[in-house]
Amino acid sequence: MAHRICDCCFPTAKEIEHYRGDIPDILECQCGANEAGNGYSWQWEASEESVTVVTDREVFFHPTKSKGSAIVKGKQSLDPGMLHYWEMRAISPLLGPEVMFGIGTQNVNLGEYANISVSALGINDQSWGFSYSGRIQHSGEQLPYWHNFSQNCLVGVYLDRSRGHLEFYLNRKGLGVAYTNVPVDPNVKIYPMVCSTAAGSAIRLINCTSVQDTLQLRSFQALARKQPDQVAILLQIPGFKAICKSFWFLYLLLHYFG
Repeated sequence: MAHRICDCCFPTAKEIEHYRGDIPDILECQCGANEAGNGYSWQWEASEESVTVVTDREVFFHPTKSKGSAIVKGKQSLDPGMLHYWEMRAISPLLGPEVMFGIGTQNVNLGEYANISVSALGINDQSWGFSYSGRIQHSGEQLPYWHNFSQNCLVGVYLDRSRGHLEFYLNRKGLGVAYTNVPVDPNVKIYPMVCSTAAGSAIRLINCTSVQDTLQLRSFQALARKQPDQVAILLQIPGFKAICKSFWFLYLLLHYFG
């Protein structure tokens, strides 16, 4: 099982179920990890099709009881020709048949599985999902990818819409490219998505960013992966420091697991 990224105390599933106050009050992380990054380029979108309570950054699935799979997507699509990265924290225990993180096209029906407990992301060719069991799924095919993970883990998603690549991170550790078949066609809209069958499960958006695919970014990316010690040297040069700051998410991952 993946290790926790901080030592903050989080409530149990039973504590969440019996809490009668404002749920976000008992789900706060005190270590400051929630504020990592450089702001938010999108938020979650509330939908009548899903049995959820949604704020800009938080999704509470099946607040009373669960009878199926709820799917929530971001308000904005992830533009083609750009690189996108976002992180989500599992702030409740991950239980039940399925909790998944990933992406989907505009053709995903958010309420299609409201009365059926299924692994909703990746169940067809319109979405791609990463399960808390460690499996990935697309077009109904589940494949082993990593180990299982649970409460307090950070799940990162790195989507390269220039190349059609999708990679997942766990506690800021890259797990390797999961798929290379994400549409790069500008007519296909891609959205960040999460889904859950578990009653009282909660996911918080920690940070998200979208940047243009440029030679400058690709050069920084290659340097960070092949010669991470050289990035520290660049950060000492005033001109390069401002450039590197634009690629904060690459440096963030390097800082934790470089």
